[in-house]
Amino acid sequence: MEQASSSSNAGGGGGANNIHLGQTSDIATAFLTALDTSLSKKWREEDRMWRKQDISYRKEEREYRIVEQLYREQQVNWRKSDVKQRTLENARCVWNRYVEKNRRDVEEKSEQLKSISNLSALIAGFAVVSLVELNFTNDFEKMPSHVSEWLICAYAASTALVVGLMLNAMVLCTFILSSILKRGKSYVSEDEEAEFLFRCRRFANHFKPGDYPPQPKRTFERHWENRCESSWKKAFYMFTLGVPIFLANLACCAWLKFSYSKVTNGVVSGIVFLSACVWAKTNKDWGWEIARGSDSARTSINGGIRKNLKRGADVGGKINGLPFDWHARPKEEDDEEEDEEEEEEEEE
Repeated sequence: MEQASSSSNAGGGGGANNIHLGQTSDIATAFLTALDTSLSKKWREEDRMWRKQDISYRKEEREYRIVEQLYREQQVNWRKSDVKQRTLENARCVWNRYVEKNRRDVEEKSEQLKSISNLSALIAGFAVVSLVELNFTNDFEKMPSHVSEWLICAYAASTALVVGLMLNAMVLCTFILSSILKRGKSYVSEDEEAEFLFRCRRFANHFKPGDYPPQPKRTFERHWENRCESSWKKAFYMFTLGVPIFLANLACCAWLKFSYSKVTNGVVSGIVFLSACVWAKTNKDWGWEIARGSDSARTSINGGIRKNLKRGADVGGKINGLPFDWHARPKEEDDEEEDEEEEEEEEE
């Protein structure tokens, strides 16, 4: 009985221990479950907050990208406007070069015309004064033997020729000068500038390799070549022809004025002859060169354009286009040819 009671007591104590352990495990499980639930809830709240922040960031990023896209579009518009403005500035710069060239051409031609006109008036005045101031007897019987009617006729004819040639040269140069001063500014008017700037902008928008920038349709240089060049040459030739006639008139005047002295007549005639020789040499060196100036300038310009076209061609025979066609450095062969031509001109 005692053994049974002891065994029953032992069994009851073990069951109590088992119950206590089960309760402890249930409590631990519940605690861990609650802790996991709390941690999971906290993590979910943090994840939810992070997601909200991420959505806000993505929204800001989307807005930033929209702003950046608008800025890029605005920058593209700014660039287009800048290109248009630069095109306009380049066209205006080219136009200013043409305006400056027009001004220099007008000044150059004006100085040429003024110099010829002033010299012609001066020589014509000398001839008229010599004719008026010359005094000699009207009695042919009292004149020396070497003074004949033919000498008097030559003197009068040379005076008339000098005055006529110089007067016509002076009047022609004056009319041409008035014409170029009146017409010169019309080639750089506001209408011409607007038309040229429009063509330059159209050229910049439709440029293709090998195209050349436009040039003004109406220029003073063309007006001079077509309208004034022949008249200018005519006036220059009349002036060059009148100078030796004036020297001959001076010799005739000396023979009439100093008819009593053959030595004086001979000295004056010799000086006139030397002056005529010097004038012929000067006219040969410079006169005809001035008269051929425009023709030689056109020839050199055309030759320069052909050289630029030749230099601008690549291996395939195509034109490189701007800026190489306009700013290409001359080849060494061209430089040597130009140096040789300059040396030959200096030797001549």
